[in-house]
Amino acid sequence: MDFNYLVANDPKQVRRLEELGFDLDSLFFMTKDLFSIFDDLELPAREIEEFCTRLKNVYDVYEGKPFPTNIVLYENSRTLPTRLCVENKDTGKTVFFRLVPGQGKLEKCNVLYRCEVCRNDVPIKRCDTKRHIASKHNNLL
Repeated sequence: MDFNYLVANDPKQVRRLEELGFDLDSLFFMTKDLFSIFDDLELPAREIEEFCTRLKNVYDVYEGKPFPTNIVLYENSRTLPTRLCVENKDTGKTVFFRLVPGQGKLEKCNVLYRCEVCRNDVPIKRCDTKRHIASKHNNLL
């Protein structure tokens, strides 16, 4: 295995890693403690991805990077919205989320949605939709 596998065959990212002086051994050295935490927690791959995304967001805030405030969340109902719209007020671009069916009565913040751009099986809590956009679709907004 090599960098191509890590960056999904993106030659620009491979060049960037090499320019920064990284190789697989140095990446393994830096991440071995994190991987041992994942092993101890017995997290599945999708939860590890979410954990890393949240850890990066927390680190960015810790380093003083502002969370984008120009992103606004709209809903189609005040009680139980079936669809959410996240809009960037500066660019006017939007990303939509659909309600995951079969949920009982939950707190509004904990209701699960699926991103219509990703179209993946990973549900996202309502309170995490802005973070999802900032981490996964920042190029869209």
